[in-house]
Amino acid sequence: MLSLLLFAQLSAAAAADPVYSSERVRDLVARATIANHSPPRDLRGYRARVETEFSLLLRDTLGRERAAQIEQLASKVEWTRDGSYDMHVVGYRSQSLGAPVSTLSFVQGWTEPSLYGDRLQLGVQLGAPPDPKAPKRRTGGGNWLVAVHPFSYDRDRYYRFSGGDTVVVMRTAGRSIPLVRIHVSPRLGDATRLAAFDGEIDLDADRQEIVRMRGQFVVLAAKGRPTLAPLPGLVGVVYCEFINAEIDGRYWLPSFQRTELQSTFALLGQTRAVMRMVSRFSDHIIETSETLAVADVNRETPHRTTWAPSDSVSRFGDWTTSLGVATSEVNANDFDDVGPDVWKPTGRPRLDISPTKTDNIFRYDRVEGLYTGLEAILRLRNAAPGLSAGGSLGWAWTERTVRGGAHISLSRGLWTTGVRTERMLANTNDFTPPLNPESGGLAAMFGSVDDFDYVDRRVALGSVTKVLGSPDHALVTLQVGGGSDRAEVSRLEHGVAGGGSFRPNRGVAVGDYGLAVLEAELHPGVSGDFVQPGVGARLHYETGRGALEWQRAELLLAGRKYFGPLVLSLQADGGAVWGAVIPPQQLFEVGGSGTLSGYDYKEFAGDRAALLRGSVSYAFPIWRMPHRLWRTLFVPGFGPGVVAGLQGGWTSLTNDAARAAVTALGASWSSTPVSRPTDGFRATFAFGLTFFSEAVHVGVARPIDHKAPWRFVGGLGHSF
Repeated sequence: MLSLLLFAQLSAAAAADPVYSSERVRDLVARATIANHSPPRDLRGYRARVETEFSLLLRDTLGRERAAQIEQLASKVEWTRDGSYDMHVVGYRSQSLGAPVSTLSFVQGWTEPSLYGDRLQLGVQLGAPPDPKAPKRRTGGGNWLVAVHPFSYDRDRYYRFSGGDTVVVMRTAGRSIPLVRIHVSPRLGDATRLAAFDGEIDLDADRQEIVRMRGQFVVLAAKGRPTLAPLPGLVGVVYCEFINAEIDGRYWLPSFQRTELQSTFALLGQTRAVMRMVSRFSDHIIETSETLAVADVNRETPHRTTWAPSDSVSRFGDWTTSLGVATSEVNANDFDDVGPDVWKPTGRPRLDISPTKTDNIFRYDRVEGLYTGLEAILRLRNAAPGLSAGGSLGWAWTERTVRGGAHISLSRGLWTTGVRTERMLANTNDFTPPLNPESGGLAAMFGSVDDFDYVDRRVALGSVTKVLGSPDHALVTLQVGGGSDRAEVSRLEHGVAGGGSFRPNRGVAVGDYGLAVLEAELHPGVSGDFVQPGVGARLHYETGRGALEWQRAELLLAGRKYFGPLVLSLQADGGAVWGAVIPPQQLFEVGGSGTLSGYDYKEFAGDRAALLRGSVSYAFPIWRMPHRLWRTLFVPGFGPGVVAGLQGGWTSLTNDAARAAVTALGASWSSTPVSRPTDGFRATFAFGLTFFSEAVHVGVARPIDHKAPWRFVGGLGHSF
């Protein structure tokens, strides 16, 4: 009787928590385990060429990506079934906005030589390599995370399996290949540093060998904590997509590998940081033997990376793809369906206490002083797919004012509709780059530098957004509603510490209005402020009707192109505003840092404006290779180059309404207009040297619209 009770309990437990969803799946996984335990017996190894692109990006809440650094490496690899994998780097080049370190500081190995065996090394090695003299550990040593292969001998301890359906039939010159998909999920709970795969695997249904793996890696820790989430509020995931190709009609070997580290930190808003590694294998040379190898006792394959001499690496020119192409061909959104729960659009309803942007919970400016707040968002997910609602509320301590708002939105496919109402402290700056600060922040707090002017604005708007293709390709947004503008004043004379005195806040017209806004973006990640290649454009049109009336249009055109060591970059902004009475806050104002540097802050204004920023640079084929500074810390190669840049702007006051608006900008505190038209095209020409893959520049500049001496300039990035 006791044996029967025990058998019944075990049977019930197995039914409640099965490893396999069906006997068919069990048999399929068993065959796949045999097929993928070792390489084919006659395969001794292979050699191949690998081209890899590393990139550091920021992804905003709409899914648009902007790249701050791109590094490209060309390598020759050699793998043998006895457990060696050598990568020899023969070419390197990069572009950066000013990052002081190379991505190689965080990544020691970035490709997986094969998908055979009982353990995987994620396709990317994080941190320092293991010390061969250290005691053997289950982790493989050091910080190198080792994953349990889904088809390992001990798979039942770590995984659940389901699926088993044929998803597609591939056709090659030699045969038709049905692909069967297995869904793999970790059995979390075993406290170990081993990682596990969570995603889907496509198998060659005839040979049961792996054709594709796509998903994420998680550490087998209590409660399924993601791989990169050691701190509260930090969410980090290691994603992968490994694609094999059938070589010589017989061997499934690496063709495309993508590993991506994505993370968010609650206090920094919902912008996602992305480190992307995309590798393409080509020109495989297979080594076989008629003598069949003994079945391997699989172990972790050490990755050994060597570099060709520095002058050879620097002069390498046999690239198959232009810099930035591999980064732009994919998007962080590709993995949303297999991401952590906090990022998934499906699941149980979820309430998150986190800001859409940091300014909603903390900011500092000369109008409000210190502002602190809270923001929450409720995503109903499966309860009401695509529907979310949220709000923010905060207190400006010097102004002693409440600000905040609420919103509700519905996303279905490529369409997003929403309604929001908000009281905000909006800035009136023009032609500002994406992801730039929207208030003084730490510069105002500790340096008394607040290069913004503000208006107290209340809005209630309905919106609809259509994504055309993908968020990185194009999108169109229409907003309709109403608003109200109120004047603000500087309440602080200086920041908490350092610097001089704050300037007065510029004047605005007060009143209510109906508002309609149309925006269209083409390739929003392309601009002169980031390093992605291509052509981008942005059109913004708005009209206000009521106590305040105006029409305003802006157009941005941007392009960036890499011709080997030659880089061309161009960004052109233009705008116009119309109205019988133009509100001062709708004028275009340029001058100072970012818009006509070398001139005073907002020295020029007008109802018509244009801003041009362009450069051409050339990187010398010397000293490009990154250097190890300390242990695993790599700094970019010295990489010298030359650059010439032109920055110019123009504003005009075309009617009495525009001239009256300029006068009103400083009417409450200045007896003379605080801005003026440019009286022609104001331009500055600069040339000089760049270093560290254009991360730093030094040179000289002078205005070309009038006689003036040359002056020394320098800074981060290639733009003067």
